[in-house]
Amino acid sequence: MLGVALLAGVSGGILSAAMWVRNTIRAQDDQAAAQTATTYPNPGDCKAEDLDVTFTSPESVASGSGVTLNVTVNNTGSEACLLDLGGEHIGAVITSGNQTVWESTACPFTPTSRRLLVASGDAAAATLIWDGNVASSHCAPAATAAASASATATEAATASPTAAEPTEEPSGDPSAAEADEGAEGASAEETATSAASGDVATAGTYRVRIQLDGADLTEDRVFVIE
Repeated sequence: MLGVALLAGVSGGILSAAMWVRNTIRAQDDQAAAQTATTYPNPGDCKAEDLDVTFTSPESVASGSGVTLNVTVNNTGSEACLLDLGGEHIGAVITSGNQTVWESTACPFTPTSRRLLVASGDAAAATLIWDGNVASSHCAPAATAAASASATATEAATASPTAAEPTEEPSGDPSAAEADEGAEGASAEETATSAASGDVATAGTYRVRIQLDGADLTEDRVFVIE
């Protein structure tokens, strides 16, 4: 009996030791797993083929009233990606026939860079506004240039009669003086009109499309200026 009891005690001790070892190993594995950092890949730039772009625009506008384009970019890819919706990247191109009337990235709005992380299935938005003027090579509204030209012409016409010159007697032919004055006024008016012509996009049919970094994201959409 004593031998049996001794054998049972030894067996119980071995079993307890085995359970202790197993529990210790499990606890160590759990601790190691908790300390292991999960590494995620850095997101890359969104690819054009993974973007579904829509935008709203009016079908017709009055001349000089401009156009507002509300752009929505959906990430249809399987992973999150980086999308820059700053003024130097997302843009609109307006054309008439073979002529480019306006390109927003030529005179970008601010911020010029706005990088966004767009999750798969999510969307980002941007608003592009055309003021209705034909593009200026100096990124200045054409209307401002026309106003300056008009003001300069008016000032020149006003200043000329007050120049400090010796006073001469009229030639006796008032019609000649009136003709000269009328010609000068007509010249000033013609200059202002010439400067203003072409500043505001004229009535006609136009097309607009959205681009990202110079690549077309949409097809042309037609609108009319009345």
